[in-house]
Amino acid sequence: MFKTSHLEALSAVCESGSFEIAASMLGITQSALSQRIGALEREAGLVLVERSRPVEPTRPGRIVLGLARQVMLLSSDAQRLLAADSSLPDASGMARVSLAINADSISTWFQPVIAQIAAERSLLLDLHVEDQDHTAALLREGRVMAAVTTSSAPAPGCTVERLGTMVYRPVCAPSLIKGLEEEEVDLGRLPMLRFDTKDDLQHSYLRQTAVENQPPVHYIPSNREFLMAVRLGLGWGVLPEGQITGDLETGRLVKLHPDRSVQVPLYWQRWKFDSSTLGSLTTIVQRAAALELVP
Repeated sequence: MFKTSHLEALSAVCESGSFEIAASMLGITQSALSQRIGALEREAGLVLVERSRPVEPTRPGRIVLGLARQVMLLSSDAQRLLAADSSLPDASGMARVSLAINADSISTWFQPVIAQIAAERSLLLDLHVEDQDHTAALLREGRVMAAVTTSSAPAPGCTVERLGTMVYRPVCAPSLIKGLEEEEVDLGRLPMLRFDTKDDLQHSYLRQTAVENQPPVHYIPSNREFLMAVRLGLGWGVLPEGQITGDLETGRLVKLHPDRSVQVPLYWQRWKFDSSTLGSLTTIVQRAAALELVP
């Protein structure tokens, strides 16, 4: 059985990427930290971290790191339950929850989730921003405890439930298509924006509209700057409906094809084990999704 102090050491090293910083976080010497990691590796019979800059968990290390985070989460759950009993001394502690989520969700329907966490001050978030088609991989690797994903197949050791559908619209600045009728707009020739090479939304729309030519592409790996670039006429892009309502109303942006959209189903996957923290977070996420996403 792994010692809790050794698991905490592994989590701190992987979270900070540095033995020096991790030692400071735990209030111990760097030598003591190295001893704890070494003892954990001897017990596991495997190398768990790569002594690089930054420090990274090895493949076996990710498995043990997942266990470490579960133990720490359950410990935080217990501390809050104790703190809730006024007859017992304060055992306050904020649980750290690692989540994988796509940038479009953060900028739209997920914001009330963050607002409620901020108001309650009961969680420390470790957000991993990743394309919705790739967040499930972080769950499988044990790097996060929960994820917003397009995958309906649960990762090993996880539960899954449907949240709803995000609706995206192909839009551009009026200047990009000035003087063109709708039927004259050729998306295979107009400059196109992509978030990064994992972003398939624009190409999904091209396939939907049977466009064969590959348009010139600008890469803008930032949600806010991506929207700004579309507004400035750098190219066309597929954006969440909830993010562009005001721009469409003012005419700052126009729909390329008013009757077409890209619909992306989203799912919530989380570790299966019983945790009041993950249970409460799931409820908050469900409520936010029910208000903003299409059923």
